[in-house]
Amino acid sequence: MRRTLLVGAGICGLVALAAAQGKPQTYKNLQMTITGVERADKAALRDCPPGTNTVNAMARAGEQYSNVTVAFKVLPGFTPSPMKRPTVTATDGTTYNTSVQFVDVGSVPEFSCTFAFRVPDGTKLKSMQIEGATLDLSSVDSK
Repeated sequence: MRRTLLVGAGICGLVALAAAQGKPQTYKNLQMTITGVERADKAALRDCPPGTNTVNAMARAGEQYSNVTVAFKVLPGFTPSPMKRPTVTATDGTTYNTSVQFVDVGSVPEFSCTFAFRVPDGTKLKSMQIEGATLDLSSVDSK
């Protein structure tokens, strides 16, 4: 009985972890998966993939940072080219920009980046746009 409960609890934990991550999207042989959304009063503004360029930012009164973390996997056939900065869209249709930019994508086979978006307190995110891919945030944004 105890083993059954432990196995059941373990399976539930894995299902919850999978649900907390977004569905992978592939665009031009670059696989992207949302791994989380975190709310904070401050954010580290690093290039993507992370390098030496780091700036810290603080939210103003009435605002917060929605820090969206994305795991990237460079697939065979990926051709490096300049990439635009990602944007997010809130459930009310408002689009927000980030100051985090892509630098030398493809230099490493796998990496993770956190994109900071300054939004009004309580903003619920719907999706993230990276180049031609739209990643669903509704299942991972618990705000």
